[in-house]
Amino acid sequence: MRTILTFLLVFAILTACGAVESKSPGASVSFYKPSGSVQCMGGGQSLQAMERQLADAGIPVLTSACGVDGKVYAAVCGAADGRIGIFVIPAARAQAATALGFAPLSSLPAATEVVCH
Repeated sequence: MRTILTFLLVFAILTACGAVESKSPGASVSFYKPSGSVQCMGGGQSLQAMERQLADAGIPVLTSACGVDGKVYAAVCGAADGRIGIFVIPAARAQAATALGFAPLSSLPAATEVVCH
């Protein structure tokens, strides 16, 4: 029990420090958006299309990558496949990205980058 409490305390401290850093001038944050692709059929938005959504809204993309959300999906054709676009943007533009349907990558702790298809 003591180990769990220690872990939670350390996690809370590190999370708080991260929040302070993301508000500093010039700071950047990672955001993601599901591509909308499905198993067996692919489809969905390309990384470039999602990047263009951000750029069209005046949100500079510092870096971008393909990824998966880290969730477990049943192997069923037509079901979600967990593919996401990952974007590093200026922290000052986070609210604008959220309005476009992008979300903080920190909300997907098991997400990982993968090679784009």
